[in-house]
Amino acid sequence: MAKPETFGAVDACVDAVLEKVGKRIVLGLPLGIGKANQFANALYARAESDPEISLTIFTALTLERPSAGNELQRRFVQPLLDRLYADYQDLAYNRARRKGLLPANVEVCEFFLQPGSFLHTPSVQQSYVSANYTHVPRDLLDRGVNVIAQMVSPSTDGSGDFSLSSNPDLTLPVIELARERGHRPITLVGEVNPRLPFVGGDARVPAGMFDFVLEGETFQRELFPAPNAPVGLTEYSLAFHIAGLVRDGGTLQVGIGALGDAICHVLRLRHCNNADYRDILQSLDVDTERALCKLPLGLGSFQQGLYGASEMVPEGFLHLRRAGVLTRQVYADVTLQKLLNKGAISPIVDEDLLVALRDAGRIQCPLTEADTQFLQAAGIVDPSYSWRGHRFLDQHGELEECDLHSSTGRKKLLGSCAGKPLPGGIWLHGGFYLGSNAMYRGLREMSAREMAGINMTAIDVINELHKDRELKTAQRQYARFVNSAMMVTLNGAVISDGLENAQVVSGVGGQYNFVAQAHELPDGRSIIALASTRVSGGSIRSNIVWEYPHCTIPRHLRDIVATEYGVADLRGKCDRDVIEAMLCIADSRFQNELLEKAKAAGKIEAGYTIPTAFANNTPARIDAVFTQGHRLQLLPYYPLGTDLTREEAQLAVGLKALKEEGRKIWDLWPLIRKGRAVCKSRAPESQYVHECLKRMEFEYSDTFEHRLEAYLVAGSLVQFLDKNRPLGDVCDPEPVGPDMSPAS
Repeated sequence: MAKPETFGAVDACVDAVLEKVGKRIVLGLPLGIGKANQFANALYARAESDPEISLTIFTALTLERPSAGNELQRRFVQPLLDRLYADYQDLAYNRARRKGLLPANVEVCEFFLQPGSFLHTPSVQQSYVSANYTHVPRDLLDRGVNVIAQMVSPSTDGSGDFSLSSNPDLTLPVIELARERGHRPITLVGEVNPRLPFVGGDARVPAGMFDFVLEGETFQRELFPAPNAPVGLTEYSLAFHIAGLVRDGGTLQVGIGALGDAICHVLRLRHCNNADYRDILQSLDVDTERALCKLPLGLGSFQQGLYGASEMVPEGFLHLRRAGVLTRQVYADVTLQKLLNKGAISPIVDEDLLVALRDAGRIQCPLTEADTQFLQAAGIVDPSYSWRGHRFLDQHGELEECDLHSSTGRKKLLGSCAGKPLPGGIWLHGGFYLGSNAMYRGLREMSAREMAGINMTAIDVINELHKDRELKTAQRQYARFVNSAMMVTLNGAVISDGLENAQVVSGVGGQYNFVAQAHELPDGRSIIALASTRVSGGSIRSNIVWEYPHCTIPRHLRDIVATEYGVADLRGKCDRDVIEAMLCIADSRFQNELLEKAKAAGKIEAGYTIPTAFANNTPARIDAVFTQGHRLQLLPYYPLGTDLTREEAQLAVGLKALKEEGRKIWDLWPLIRKGRAVCKSRAPESQYVHECLKRMEFEYSDTFEHRLEAYLVAGSLVQFLDKNRPLGDVCDPEPVGPDMSPAS
C-alpha cells in the first residue's frame, strides 16, 4: 500500500479531497466519538460557501456539548462546558440543522439520534433513516458514499499503523462490501488523535488504507466525555432481576446509560458481595413459584466468568473485567471453542489439548502440514519446528520423530509452548465505545496483555450470525442480550425508537439484530428492560400499554421482558398467557385498567384477577426492600464513578427529579417551602445544600425570581437526594488510571 498524503492544515486536505472526488460528496462519518470533526467542519464550511458542491453527510449519534434550556440548566451546565468540553469542537452541521439553516446543497442523514435531543426539530426528523445497524453499510453504498472521514489513533511501536479504535463498526464492513460489489474507490481521511486509545485486533489497520491523513497538534483534542447519569432504585431493581438471568460461563451484551451501569454494578455485587446480592434479589423476587419465568435464578458467583459481545462497549465492562467477572475467553477455532465449552480441555497448552483435538478430528495423526500450521498459529506447537512429512526439523536442523501417539512425541511438539496459557483468547468483542474520561483513560493506560483480549471489530461480526455461524454459536453460549425500551404492549410488542406522533427519539440501532440473534442461538435470550412507569409533566403514566401505533420489535419476536417488579418470559406463550405475564410485572396502579382492556378485547377470561403475589407492585414495596439494613450502602448513585464533582453529582440527582415534578407552581410549592427552610438553616446537616447552591451561584441571589429558583434547587436536594446512599467516586482533579487486570 502507498503511504497516505499527510496534511497539517485541514483546508489543504479538503482541497485534495475535492480535487480527487469532485464536487459531489457523500460523506460517511462514524457514530459517536469516532468522527473526524475538524475535517467535517471544514468540508461543511466549503459547501456552505460554494453552492456548486453537493454534500450529503450520513452518520449517527452526533454528539454535542450540553445546552441549557432555562436558567437552572444554564447555571448547572456552564461550568461543565468550561471544564469538560472546552477542548471539544462541535459539529457545525449540527448547529445549522437545529436552527433550520442547512444550505440547500447540504443534506444530513442519521440512522440513530442522540436520545431525545431532536424531538420537534423538523430538519432532523425529516432526514432520519430508520435502519438496522447491520444494514447501514449497504445503505451507504446505495447512496454512493465516496468519502469516509474518521478519527484514528497512531501506533507507538514504530509500525506506522493506525487504530480505528472506537469505531471499526461501520468502516470495516463498508470497505469489505465495497470490494465485494466492485464499488468505485472510497476516499478515506484519517484525523490522527493520540488521545484516542490505540486498540488492536481488527481495529488495527495499515496507514496505507488511508488516502489522506491529518496530523499535528491541531488535531490532538480531548475526547467527548459522556458523564454517567445517576442510578435510581428503579434501575437497581431492574438490574437485580436481570442479573438473576445471567448464567455463569455465558455471554453478555448491555448498552449505555443508568440501567447498563446498574446491571454491571449488580453483576459485580453478585461476584464480590454474593451474600448481599442473594439477599436483595430474593427479597425483590415475588415469583417464587416461577410462574412468570421458569429460568432458574442465577445466584452464584462467576467461577467460569462471562464473555462480552456487545455492539456498544459500556464502561461497566471494564469494571467487570477488573472485578474478575468478564474473564471467559473465546477463540477463533470452532473445535477448540467447543472443547472448552464442554470442559474437555482447559485454556492451558498441554498434552491433553493435543489429544482432545485429535480425538475431535480437528487434527490428524500423523499431522498434516495444514495441521502444523494451525497448531503453530494457535500457539500450541513450538514455532521452531518445521513440517517434514511426519517428522519435524528441530532448531539444530535434525529430523526428529514427533507424533501424537506417545507422550514423548507430544512433549516434543509442544516444546516451549507447554504449560503456557492458550494465546489468542478474546474476552470482549465490541463495535464501538463511548463513556467518561475515566473510561478513555483506563483504555489508554491498559497493559498490552489486557488490550490483546479486546477485539473492536465490524458491526456484522457482533450483531449477526451470518458469517462464521458455527463459531459464533460456540462462542456465544448462554447469551443474554439486554436492551432498553420505552414501552411494551400487553401482547409483547416493543417500542424503543419513537413516539406515537412519529417523532423519533433515538433509532432502531442494533436492538432488532440482537433480538433476532437471541432466537437463533440455541440457548440465547433477549431481555427487554423498562421501568414500568414514567413521570411526564408531573403525571405518572404506565410504560406497559394496551396498544401503540408502531413498534420496534414485533410481537412474534417477543422473548423476555423485565421491569422493576419482575421478569416475564413470553417466548412460545399464547396471547392470553403473554398478557397475564405482562400484567403481573406492570405497576399495580395501572393493572386493572390494562386488564379491563384485555377483557374487552376477549384476550383474557372475564373472571381473571391479578394474583395476590403480583398485586402489590408499587414503588413503596421496592423502597421497603432497599431500605432494610445496610442495603442502600451497596447502591451508590454513580456505581462506576462520574466526571462530575461532588456538588455536581448531588445536583444532577436533584435536578433530574425536579424536571419530572412538573412546572405548575402548586405542584412545586412543597419543594419551595422545604428549600426555603433549608436555605435559612446553617445547621451542619444543611451544609451540603449550601455548597451545591454555591456551585449554582445561588448563595447570594438578590432577586425574587432567583431566590425562588434557589429554593427549588434546595428543596429538590432535601426531597430526592438520599443521604443514606453513597454518591460513588466523583471527579478527582488529578485522576489516576485504574488497574484493569482481573482480580485473582
